[in-house]
Amino acid sequence: MKLRIVALLSALVLCTGCITTMALTAVVLSNITPGEKVVLKGRVTGSVPEQEKAALMQTGTGDTVCIVYDFKKYKEGQRIKAKFIRGGLYKYTDTQGTERYAPIFIRAKDFKTLWWVAVSLDVNSPQEERKAEVFT
Repeated sequence: MKLRIVALLSALVLCTGCITTMALTAVVLSNITPGEKVVLKGRVTGSVPEQEKAALMQTGTGDTVCIVYDFKKYKEGQRIKAKFIRGGLYKYTDTQGTERYAPIFIRAKDFKTLWWVAVSLDVNSPQEERKAEVFT
């Protein structure tokens, strides 16, 4: 009887350790997973030429990200603090001519109406032209 209790407790401790490890792994991977919701704050550093609803933003930690945001009136240096959803990777050229990549974040409020902007900017999205289809 005591042996069964010890075996059961050992199994529970082992399972708890596995669950904790899986949870910690999920937290680490969520830092790079598209679809994750995060609160970002920073200043807009430049517009994205391809889309008027997107801009580059420097966060408080010094990272550059591409945000998709329904700007009522865009201005350089504008402060932004909102909840965003991760949505891809944007390729741009900095002022020194170096190619850089920035994660794309869509403001959660605007996700349903502006998701297509992130898709059009994403380097991993196919950029082929759609031809007219004829159905017979």
